[in-house]
Amino acid sequence: MDVARVAEALRSMGVGTVREQEPLSRHTSFRIGGPASVFVDPDHLDGVVKVLDWVRDQGLPYFIIGQGTNILVSDRGVEAVVISTVRGLRDFRVEPPVITAGSGVLLTKLCRLAEKAGLTGLEFAISIPGTLGGALVMNAGAHGGEMVEVVESVLVWDAVKGVHRIDAAEAQFQYRQSRFMKNPWIALEAVLRLKPGDPAETREKMRHNMEYRKKSQPVGEPNAGSIFKNPLPHYAGRLIEQIGAKGWREGDAMVSDLHANFIVNAGSATARDVLELMRRIRRTVYRETGIVLKPEVRWIGPGEGGAEATWENLWYAEGGGLTEP
Repeated sequence: MDVARVAEALRSMGVGTVREQEPLSRHTSFRIGGPASVFVDPDHLDGVVKVLDWVRDQGLPYFIIGQGTNILVSDRGVEAVVISTVRGLRDFRVEPPVITAGSGVLLTKLCRLAEKAGLTGLEFAISIPGTLGGALVMNAGAHGGEMVEVVESVLVWDAVKGVHRIDAAEAQFQYRQSRFMKNPWIALEAVLRLKPGDPAETREKMRHNMEYRKKSQPVGEPNAGSIFKNPLPHYAGRLIEQIGAKGWREGDAMVSDLHANFIVNAGSATARDVLELMRRIRRTVYRETGIVLKPEVRWIGPGEGGAEATWENLWYAEGGGLTEP
């Protein structure tokens, strides 16, 4: 990629801020990640779509980022155009019992909007950091609820069809995954259908959920949320705690003392530190229980040693993997 040429072309569109070799550690909740070749922060929805159309037409690699939760970015960064949703997709409309919101809106803000409008159904999301877009991609959930329960439709940008709307069934929401992980689709906004409720009860549920999170998760330390998916009916955190992994470290990456399924950045952790710690946890859990943990966090960037950037390749790189059943 001719970074200077691409950056100049994007600046000429006048859609927002454009920076070259922008450290993604500034844009992830882990505070980890190498540079993006070109980082674009559009001012509005039309700008986001214009940039997406342009990178598609130019055949350039691209990646969408919101608050940067639930991702682990390679230390080598991303040789792509990284497009932020934080400013461009932050509009919302409240028309009870429906809230329509851009993918850059924080989940905590949506929960407060629902409460003020006398709506219930979104209380589970108050303790989930990050934006609506990331929650849609991962079908985020907590406290017994998940996004599939409230999503009615999603406005998407499709590399083939352009901008169009899909219903929730087309998004194929499953446990911590969706069709957005497989299709060249970008979630631009979503329609959330809620139910009338008592604002006092809604506030109490949200207060309880937030208190639980503060007591059980490392809220004040840089992290990416749950590292591994729960291998139901088991819970990843319990399995990791059972092998005595709380407090394990690789460099400045450390297994949280509060919740074993969280890895925190205790200083200047690198993606390699986190990856090595994940490998160690995964090997030990498999050796002691026969259960293979699968990541909930998403790897962003190139693989190691020239391999394709899949978790399977990352496990095996440099002898770090295990023989799976």
